[in-house]
Amino acid sequence: MRTSLNKNQDIKYVKKETLWHKIKKNKIAYAYILPSTLVVVIFSLIPILYGVSLAFTNSNIYTMSSNSVKFVGLKNFIKIFKGMDREFVTILLRTIVWTIVNVFFHVSIGLSLALLLNKKGLRFKKLYRILLILPWAVPQLVTCLIWKIMFNYDIGMINQILTKIGLAKVPWLNDPKMAFIAIIMVNVWLGVPFMMMVATGALQSISDNFYEAANIEGASWWQKFRYITLPMIKPAMVPAITLGFIWTFTNFNVAYLVTKGEPNRATELIQTYTYNQMTAGNYSKAAAYGVIVFAILFILNLINTKISNIFEEDN
Repeated sequence: MRTSLNKNQDIKYVKKETLWHKIKKNKIAYAYILPSTLVVVIFSLIPILYGVSLAFTNSNIYTMSSNSVKFVGLKNFIKIFKGMDREFVTILLRTIVWTIVNVFFHVSIGLSLALLLNKKGLRFKKLYRILLILPWAVPQLVTCLIWKIMFNYDIGMINQILTKIGLAKVPWLNDPKMAFIAIIMVNVWLGVPFMMMVATGALQSISDNFYEAANIEGASWWQKFRYITLPMIKPAMVPAITLGFIWTFTNFNVAYLVTKGEPNRATELIQTYTYNQMTAGNYSKAAAYGVIVFAILFILNLINTKISNIFEEDN
């Protein structure tokens, strides 16, 4: 009897607690988070699920107004991946190029500035940091509109400077190639401060003892950078770079506010293209593009999480 009772007690002890028992046990805590949970569900989760459901229908401005929306399965996705929508493929490739070029300049310029600001004996170091962080602190809407005025062919400050030094005016917003370069310039301006701050924090965490030992061994600047600086800042920089890819890939403000995808849709990116499809009434098409973009970003986020975990384990 005693053995049987002990076994029963052990069984009760290891029995898994149900969700309902957890809620009853911590009802005050759950009551506190209930309002915010409802807000997230109503204003985020439900719209997302509704948007995903549109991707599997023939929803557009006409079918929705006539109540003739039908489930079409994967038809919208098949059209895209079979190459029937070449425009989408072109814009997707342009977005990938846009992302790679921007992140390259974000990292290279941000790291270079961080290395300069990390030098010992540099005067007004704090002032320089504040000034370099300002582009990131100013709202993107304001920054984009200021740059749009600066790129104006007739009254823009950039062309006025070019004419004063004897160069010809550049049709920044009227020429397809120059317009694409223009939005890259704006996004580089916006993205460099973040990378600079991450790199600065990583550089300041490196002990001076490593560099002193390298100086004793007669190491060059490049050797110290390659064998000390880069390995030591990698745990901080790699997740930041991955986040940079995600943020740049999903950036909507720059292309829309500066050029609106013009001229001749030469600066249209995946986000602005999806937005234009939605405003044109092609709801199912826009939703399908959104699902594809979400899948890409989900994969990038998994990579970012995996990389972050690897570096945390190494540390």
